Amino acid sequence: MDVSPQEFRDVQTLVRTLCGLILTDDKTYLVRTRLESVVQAHKCATFAEYLGRLQQSNANAMRDELVEALTTGETSFNRDGHLFEEFRQRMLPAIAETIRRRREALYPVPVARIWSAGCSTGQEPYSLAMAIHDFITSNPQSGLRVEQLPILATDVSARSLNTAKVGRYTERELDRGVPPEQRQKYFHREHEFWVVNDELKRSIDFRRMNFVEPVNHLGPFEVIFCRNVLIYFDAATRQRLCTQFHSLLAPGGLLVLGAAESLYGLNTPFVSEAIGGTTVYRKPGGIL
Repeated sequence: MDVSPQEFRDVQTLVRTLCGLILTDDKTYLVRTRLESVVQAHKCATFAEYLGRLQQSNANAMRDELVEALTTGETSFNRDGHLFEEFRQRMLPAIAETIRRRREALYPVPVARIWSAGCSTGQEPYSLAMAIHDFITSNPQSGLRVEQLPILATDVSARSLNTAKVGRYTERELDRGVPPEQRQKYFHREHEFWVVNDELKRSIDFRRMNFVEPVNHLGPFEVIFCRNVLIYFDAATRQRLCTQFHSLLAPGGLLVLGAAESLYGLNTPFVSEAIGGTTVYRKPGGIL
């Protein structure tokens, strides 16, 4: 399938408008390979014809399909394993103390919410849920209950979210990050797939969310995981999102980015610090 330079620029503009994604000039091959089957499915003779149909007022489903095709990212269970170890060993004990103090202060519902932003097909929020369950089982003296640590998981891709909600994964997907003890505790076999147990699914609220829209109605959160997402946006969008993340975090709350991401060049009140081998960004105040 041929994609001319102008057609590629048209895709760049459209995708940026639809979801904020920045397609750099070296992504022509990605556009061609990701969209070739989509163009064929719509029986378009040329890429130009496909673009023309995308511009029609009744093409909302086609535009969603375009975003789906170009935003599906790489993910795996317990990705960057040291982060989930720090979550269990350091973050969760601090969260347990936060909840204890809120309970003593007679909060109506002493909870600590966690957000997995850009959750793709669900491996990250399920990894967080497994870590929470493991922590509570291993530390009964903490007094934590699973329902006190609800997880919000969001993504722009409806298709990815559907996969996450079903929670059905291949053997290969589990081999990439799920140790045998977690596989035994949190999954069951259905034919050739491994399916997340209902107990774990109940810990997570999956919602579709587009980062071109405001997110400041969602908080508060104790921890926001937004890993390997900001790299796909321009500086202005990163600034806007991180400002909103700051407002959504409770005092002392943490923003966790991907290993190749930072807040360098952005104007935010976050304070960076190392938790084990992981750099996180803290909202001043609180005890987390």
